[in-house]
Amino acid sequence: MGILSEAEEKTIVLRGEEHTTSALLEFATNTKTRMDVCGDRSAPSVSVGVPKLKKGMTDMVTRGVKYRYITEITKDNLLYCKELAQYVELRHLEGLRGNFAVNESEYLATAVVEEEAKPVPEIIYSAVRSVVEQHQYLFLALWDKAVPAEHRIREIEQG
Repeated sequence: MGILSEAEEKTIVLRGEEHTTSALLEFATNTKTRMDVCGDRSAPSVSVGVPKLKKGMTDMVTRGVKYRYITEITKDNLLYCKELAQYVELRHLEGLRGNFAVNESEYLATAVVEEEAKPVPEIIYSAVRSVVEQHQYLFLALWDKAVPAEHRIREIEQG
């Protein structure tokens, strides 16, 4: 039994790197067909710079999960974004703030990514259907406004 297994139709807050990392990995394991992530400019460093989380991501991709990711691609996070783009369908959205992920039946968010390539200190998890559906809709609205990562990466690299 995992950290999230008792959270059916509940919303909970988890604190501490051990709990948050376990919850993120369980969230990834629970994902069946699609994972959508919206993360600020620091999020890619966590996704690929924290080994356990990177493994969770690659395991999902290996299982055939459709993985979409929106972030603000900058000169400072370019290397992380290029690595991330090897695993996910990546898009850029200028000025993006906040962090959340949503799959078929769960929602997870963190307000702050405090340090580059470090686990997050606190997350909000919800399996409440209305919360999940709202964030699925929000992700799609942002996805439609975001531009493909290749365009933004080329723009940064060519000045």
